[in-house]
Amino acid sequence: LLVEFDRTGGVDLKRFWGRRARRLLPALFILLFFVLVVTALFRTDAMGRVRGDLIAGLTYVSNWYQIWTAQGYAAAGDFAPLRHLWSLAVEEQFYLVWPIVMVVLFRRRASWTPALVAAWLCTIAVLITLVVAVLHHSGRIADCAVSPEAFWVIGERCLPKADTLYLSTITRASGLLFGSALAFLWRPEALARGRIRKDGMLLDLIGVVGLVTLAVLAARLHFVTPSGADDVLFRGGFLFTDIATVVVIAAVTHPTARLGTALGVIPLRWIGTRSYGLYLYHWPIYQLIRRVAGNRLSFPEFVVAMALTVLVAELSYQFVEQPIRTGEWRFWLRRIWYQDEPTARLTLGSAIVVCLLLGSVAAVRVQRADSTITPIASALAEGERSTVSIDELLSG
Repeated sequence: LLVEFDRTGGVDLKRFWGRRARRLLPALFILLFFVLVVTALFRTDAMGRVRGDLIAGLTYVSNWYQIWTAQGYAAAGDFAPLRHLWSLAVEEQFYLVWPIVMVVLFRRRASWTPALVAAWLCTIAVLITLVVAVLHHSGRIADCAVSPEAFWVIGERCLPKADTLYLSTITRASGLLFGSALAFLWRPEALARGRIRKDGMLLDLIGVVGLVTLAVLAARLHFVTPSGADDVLFRGGFLFTDIATVVVIAAVTHPTARLGTALGVIPLRWIGTRSYGLYLYHWPIYQLIRRVAGNRLSFPEFVVAMALTVLVAELSYQFVEQPIRTGEWRFWLRRIWYQDEPTARLTLGSAIVVCLLLGSVAAVRVQRADSTITPIASALAEGERSTVSIDELLSG
């Protein structure tokens, strides 16, 4: 957005959102179609419960849906193929709001400097971190009746504080704000001309420290533990992760630093270019193999899951993401439609018809399904009804 404004004197919001849609929507639609059909055909017991996740994923509000239903990222005991979409929802909500903020800033360009905006963004990010630390509940998390201090009550709903702080767009905005502040201050083309252009080796060292810090944080931090939500994560862990990430980005984008070249080796570039597909497809594949969220994958299962994820991500990148981003899909359709051999047209038409039929039947089945509770939850509820309290025994 900054580069576009510098080059053209304005921002084309329609073009910006169009680029984001071409990048994110096609692969997401494929994923949702896949989950819809598989659930309707093979996991009919979960159709009613998956319905809300499908709608939330389609509308990019998965994080808020999971907060409202108290079925967050770490909830176990259910078939949950779309819970990972909470982070995509946060990202897309940022893409929706932030360009408008930038337009407002550009219209008042004379009243601010990049350093001032960056300072405000960092201040807001630190304040968010402090609010999360204050609101965080330290200690065991049971249900709302047993540990009410771990929940916020809205009407008759108990919303877990851990899920809300972990999943909400507001509490996870600190990293986005730090990244935006870096964008205002760290312009690679300007760095190549400034005094800092000679500090590549120093930035390499700082970047390596950032990478080591991220590795340690990834190994040590958790969302929830047997004793409750991770205190370190909610009381500074997010902030340290944000800062370490920003440091690494600053190092790899500096024109004279070598860390970018080191991290730009072919295997890592392959992972980076396919990262969206790897993110989208790994979680539902894991859930199909483990069947119930929370079950650990054995090592052979993990290897199979990773192999399938890599295969599906590569197919998505080659035949969905790249063709739509580059516009090559129009050339494919024209070539199939106008070539003399009718077999290709017949194959394409048949595939479209089959997908439409499968999707329609699956959508109807999922829409009509009852939203039943999970077998585990049902067994727990039955156990509670069968429990006799000490007072009842004594009174008897």
